[in-house]
Amino acid sequence: MKMNKFTHLLACFLLMVGMGWCPAISADNQTPTISEIQSDHSLPFRIILKKADFKLPMGVQSYIHATHHDKWLLITGRVDGLHGFVENSTDNFPTNLQNTTVFVIDPARKKTFTRSLLDPESGLTQEQVDLLSVTAAQGYQSGKTLYITGGYGVDSATGELNTKNALTAIDIPGLMHWVTNPSDGETAAEHIRQIFDDTFKVTGGYMNQTGKNHPTLLIMGHEFNGFYNDPIQQPPVFQQYTEQIRRFYIHDDGDTLSFTPVDALPSIPDPDFRRRDLNVVPIVSKVNKKLIGSFAVLSGVFTLTGGVWTVPVEVTAKGHPSMADPALPSTFKQGMNNYDCATFGMFSKKTGDMYTILLGGMSFGFFEETGNGLTFSTDDRIPFISQTTTIQIDKHGNYTQYFMKNGGFPLIRSKTVNAGNPLLFGSEAEVILLKHVPKYSNDVLKLDSIKKPTVIGFVVGGIKSTVPNTTAKTDSSPSPYLFKVIVEPIRKR
Repeated sequence: MKMNKFTHLLACFLLMVGMGWCPAISADNQTPTISEIQSDHSLPFRIILKKADFKLPMGVQSYIHATHHDKWLLITGRVDGLHGFVENSTDNFPTNLQNTTVFVIDPARKKTFTRSLLDPESGLTQEQVDLLSVTAAQGYQSGKTLYITGGYGVDSATGELNTKNALTAIDIPGLMHWVTNPSDGETAAEHIRQIFDDTFKVTGGYMNQTGKNHPTLLIMGHEFNGFYNDPIQQPPVFQQYTEQIRRFYIHDDGDTLSFTPVDALPSIPDPDFRRRDLNVVPIVSKVNKKLIGSFAVLSGVFTLTGGVWTVPVEVTAKGHPSMADPALPSTFKQGMNNYDCATFGMFSKKTGDMYTILLGGMSFGFFEETGNGLTFSTDDRIPFISQTTTIQIDKHGNYTQYFMKNGGFPLIRSKTVNAGNPLLFGSEAEVILLKHVPKYSNDVLKLDSIKKPTVIGFVVGGIKSTVPNTTAKTDSSPSPYLFKVIVEPIRKR
């Protein structure tokens, strides 16, 4: 759930220095500086984004997705752009623009099938439709099951907006079948099961699991109840960050769904984990010659002063979080792609380097073309950008961030609102990987196996904005575009 803020514009233009760009300054952020942003020349790959020759029948953002064989399932989310900021409004998140459509996409055939949750033959109650049309829910796929928790949306019985307390299990091939080729009497409801507990009452966080012997992790996020009226300017009806990693084991035999909670970590909520709308990414590392899966929590919002978080939090597969000391000069501080955006990861077993690529979205820092070439600038309003960065974690655990000069979204100009302006992509989008691309069990790509330019997947949906900082709801809208993501390995001489 994107909740921007209206604060002063930080007019700070920093010139390119050597192979990197100087850090920016903001008193609102977690740290007053960011780490140097390096040129991408030393990376062993390039990233290329190309507009696909097909697109969705309508845009969707902040959704949850799953895959089965070579097809994609999209559910939940919204079919508008960035929410409004009108004071004392009950319409900043219009309930009629919650996504009630289930998408099944066949990228090989360039076809999209859709069916509404409101279809009389869905078999769903209105309460279930409300739970399946939320924004900023958390979800992950385990085998043929998609698990979804929380999210923010309407309670049709009362007309109020709140964070949901449901854990939903979806039979992926079953729901796809209901959309594309249903049998007589088949309903969506027969492929969906739900249980309820306040453990799941989170929005704007992240959920995943590394190996069936480890608990499911519900990482950070918050609970928000009531109509949205910009909590930076006005206190919400109720808002509470989890400031923790919630942990539980899901028990599911295909018929009965239940869970066993495990103590959250840390046991006392930590203000350094007051984060939401963030990029949490799977990580592979080599420890004592063994490959280990974990997670990195990158940036997110908001600090108590309304800024972005800059120091990553590392989370083990069992859910133990740790963060480097922000006061140390050697600690990595992220400067770009600070909000939830399209991401994917690659690991080189040969070198032990882990790379996370962040595509567009909303960002404290960004680059501008000036008479002196590229200039790094910052904006406390966290504008939309179409630029890409890569965060590297080397075999020693050291972080470096790189600006991918030619790795941003292709130029597409608006033909309607703010006509002629470049459209800005990536926010609340997803990278959906193709099945044939070599990857580890946590969907991190095997970089060493990519020997030639390879389409590894697509950026799907998200928000497209006609301006960096929106002043009206019409400035942005849901994106129907798909973009091919191409990884091009670079051979070093």
